[in-house]
Amino acid sequence: MTMEATPLPRTVRGRHVLIGLFVFFGIMFVANGFLVYYAVSTFSGGDRPSPYRSGLNYNETIAEAAAQDALGWSTTTDYDGDAGRLTLSFTDSAAAPVTGLGLSGTLGRPATTQGERDLVFREWREGVYVSDVTLAPGNWVLTVESSKEGVDSPVYRLKERLIVTEGP
Repeated sequence: MTMEATPLPRTVRGRHVLIGLFVFFGIMFVANGFLVYYAVSTFSGGDRPSPYRSGLNYNETIAEAAAQDALGWSTTTDYDGDAGRLTLSFTDSAAAPVTGLGLSGTLGRPATTQGERDLVFREWREGVYVSDVTLAPGNWVLTVESSKEGVDSPVYRLKERLIVTEGP
C-alpha cells in the first residue's frame, strides 16, 4: 500500500489579509506623499507676492477696481512674433486713444515664476504702446500697471493671458 502525499490546501488566512492591507496602503501613502511634495514645491498657489497683505487691503482693492471701471477704458493686446513686439492699445469710453501713460509690466508663465521678465513699454503712437520681447510658444500671463504724472496710485491695471502659437 502506497501512501500518497496530499498537498495542504492553500487558504488565505487573517495574517495574509493584514499584510496585504499594509502593503497596499503603504504604497498609497508613499505615492501620495511624493505627489503632495512635488505639487507644493513647484507652485505655491498664490498669484501675488503677499496675498495676506492684499487681503488686508481688500476694501481699497475694490475701490480701485470701481475707479478703473468708471474710466471706461478698453485695451487690446497683440503679439507679433516675427517682429518680437508686444502691442497694447488703450482707448477711452469715446473710443479716443489714451495718451501719456507710463506703463510697467511683467510677463511670465501661469504656473511658475521661473522665466518671469519685466517689460518696458514706450508710446509708439497715440494710445498704442509697445515693448520689444521675444516669446516662446505656450501660455503667458501679462500683468500691466499704468500710471499718470501727478497720480499716486496706478490708474489702470491689466492682467491678461496670452497664447503664443508659433515660436520666434
